[in-house]
Formats: sequence, C-alpha cells, structure tokens
Amino acid sequence: MDAADPSVKQDYQREIFGNRVRKKFKHLKKWARRNGVECFRVFDRDIPEIPLALDIYRIEDGRGRKEDWVLMSLFERPYGKPEDEEERWLAAMKDTASLCLGIPPERILWGMRKRQRGAAQYEPTGAAQAAGIIREGGAAFRVALGAYVDTGFFLEQRKLRALVRSESMGKEVLNLFSYTCAFSVFAALGGARRVDSVDLSNTYLETGRRNFILNGLSPEGLHREDVSAFLSRSALQNRVWDLIILDPPVFSNSKMSPGVLDLRRDWPRLVNACLDCLGEGGVLYFSVHAKKFRFDPGAVQGRTTRGLGVHIREITPSMTSEDFARGRQPYRVWRFRAEGGGVH
Repeated sequence: MDAADPSVKQDYQREIFGNRVRKKFKHLKKWARRNGVECFRVFDRDIPEIPLALDIYRIEDGRGRKEDWVLMSLFERPYGKPEDEEERWLAAMKDTASLCLGIPPERILWGMRKRQRGAAQYEPTGAAQAAGIIREGGAAFRVALGAYVDTGFFLEQRKLRALVRSESMGKEVLNLFSYTCAFSVFAALGGARRVDSVDLSNTYLETGRRNFILNGLSPEGLHREDVSAFLSRSALQNRVWDLIILDPPVFSNSKMSPGVLDLRRDWPRLVNACLDCLGEGGVLYFSVHAKKFRFDPGAVQGRTTRGLGVHIREITPSMTSEDFARGRQPYRVWRFRAEGGGVH
C-alpha cells in the first residue's frame, strides 16, 4: 500500500471497515432479535484509524411504520485533516456502511463528536433529521437523529435503565441531570412511588414530559433547577430518596447555572451531596462518560450526615452490553449504598 496516496489508503480503510462492520452486524442483529433490542451500536471505533461509531435506530413514525436509520458519529481526530479530504473519506465510509448494513445512504446521518467543551455536544449538526419513536424494554421514547450530535437517548445505558426499573418498585427515585428523563420513565414503569427529575433545560424537561405521557404516565416531579442547589436545599429540608441516579455531563457552562461544572474536578462534591440525600438502605448509581476519569474512593465521605456508612462497588462490567466494546469505553458505573458500618 502506498501510504502517500490518500486514495489508496482510503480504499484500504474501506475494505477493513467493511469487513468489520459486516462481521459484527451479522452477529449483533441476531443478538438484538433474541433480546428484543431495536437500537444498538454496530461499530465502536473498533479500528483505531477509523474513529467512527455506527448506531442503528429503528424509528417508528406517527402511523406505526418502522424504518432502520443509522447515526454515524465521527470522533475528533488528534491531528488536523484537510476538510475536502475528510468529506471524501466520510462519503466513502458512509457508502461502505450502507452496503454492509443494507440501509440506503439517505438513511445514514452523521455528526462530529468533539471533546466536550461546554454546550458543543448539544449544538445542531446541520444534517438532515429523522424524528420519531424508538422502543426499549416495552417503553417508548422520542428521538431526533441529525438535529444534534446526541439523540436524547444513550444506548450504552441500556442495562442500567433496566436495573433502575427492576429496583424501583415502591421507592422514591431521584434522577439528576435527567436530560430527556429516560431513567425517570423506567423508574415509573418499575412501580416507583414517586420520581423526581432535575435538569436546567426547559427543552429537555419538555421532551421528558412528553416521554412520560407517551408511556401512559403522569409527568409529575419535573424540576427545572441547578442540581447542586436542589441537593443543598433537599439536605437542609431532610429530604431523602431510596434510589438516586447521578449521570452528569463531563463539562457544562450553562448560562442558567451559577458556576462551571467540570466532572473530573467536581464529582466528589456531587456524589457526597447525593449520599446525604439517601435514606437507610438507599442506593446511588453514579455513571460517567469521561475518558481518563479517575475514581478515588478516598474522596467519598465515610458516613452520611445521618451517620450511615457508605458501601461502594464498581459495576461497569455488568452494565456493559454486547454491542459496546469492553475495556475501551469511557462509560463507567458505580453503586453506593447507605447503611450501617463504614466505607467498604
């Protein structure tokens, strides 16, 4: 292969990309069918020189018709590449994905995933849109592919959503940085006595409200507020929950927030504030989507303000689905339980 010739390199990458996508899709479509999964990841930066992710979404329109769409995400390269060359490369990968997946090119949308800097991950991509309803575990959610880099529904959290649903019966549940309320909907469907969802964005909470209604649920407990302020006030009021989901962004400098959130710096403060709002036997699930995130158990307080011990366990392996690469993903999950005794 002549490494100096971009077209030769591109043809080589199309070949290895196509072989990998074809092989994984053959396996994953069978897995998805067996498990009733309609939306899944079929390529996850498996090849270092091809920094792409391919997510298949089965989208239902207002008349009950379903079509498979693909969201192709290009992750920011560590080096610069001429724009025209990048466009040709993307077009070639898109055509290859279309052939391997049997999905027309017009139903393959793409967006650029840059390192999270403020609200950049939520800005419009300028691509065409595919809006409709997706289904997971008997629940329905509204998504819009192409409008933003994120769809409002994170596929890698599939197992954690199922876990939250299975543990919510009769409990009071708090979903922080609730986004479009997927965890909240699953908690309510799991029989939660009450669900509170906290987010600063009216837009996301409105989508969350519509997701509740779509699933035949009452859209109560939606709070437009800064998470830190909500937790501080709740602690002063001795308000506690049985189950808390803390899924913060890596970085946020929202104009509606009193300060800048940097997860790598601020996570101990957020986790400790959540622990002070857990009742006895209560559980906190803390999930992160950050590369090189370092979890330090010593940064977590040994006891809550109610004198309850804090037991900590990372559960990432059991929360990683078949369609996501093990050991490479920045997505990690920890379980905290408030009970008698000290840190464990």
